[in-house]
Amino acid sequence: MKHIDSLKKFVFNAWLLDDSLQKLEGDGISVRSGSTVIPIERIEETDFSPRIIHDANRMSAVYIAFFCLENAVRELINDRLIERHGIDWWETCVPEKIKAAVKKLKEQEDKNRYHTQRATSLIGYTMFGNLAQIIVNNWEDFSDLLPSQAWVSSRFADLEMSRNIIMHTGVLPEIEIERLESIVRDWIRQAG
Repeated sequence: MKHIDSLKKFVFNAWLLDDSLQKLEGDGISVRSGSTVIPIERIEETDFSPRIIHDANRMSAVYIAFFCLENAVRELINDRLIERHGIDWWETCVPEKIKAAVKKLKEQEDKNRYHTQRATSLIGYTMFGNLAQIIVNNWEDFSDLLPSQAWVSSRFADLEMSRNIIMHTGVLPEIEIERLESIVRDWIRQAG
């Protein structure tokens, strides 16, 4: 019986300790070795304040979600439109305004040849909000996957606001992260 009481006390104290450590991490105090992600190994955690490191670590998961979703949507558009319109789908299925914006980005990039290219295909140069426009513009090709044009547009509008905050090194509050998670889960369940 004594051993069971000792084990219960040990587990309870471990939970209390974990809770305390999580609270410290939530306040921006890094207390767990290996719990932070430093994107470039030559940068030391001590080069920045604990708050900046903490926020960066929190937002890195959000960035990953956006990176995966945005590229999955590009892949879906590319695959669907190649399948239904052939390899020249960009010329026949993309609105002129989007093509002009992509052309401008490509021209700017061509001036800076020393830097790596953003993408190998034109869809890689489209802005996030333009992806929804391409889907809506070619609704017949996506209507079997997605419930409605309004569903697509509203999700992308919500996502774009959060995306712009993250891509400009802002920090999303927990409620916005939860909204993002919900929308991404909905997209995956709906579009695969």
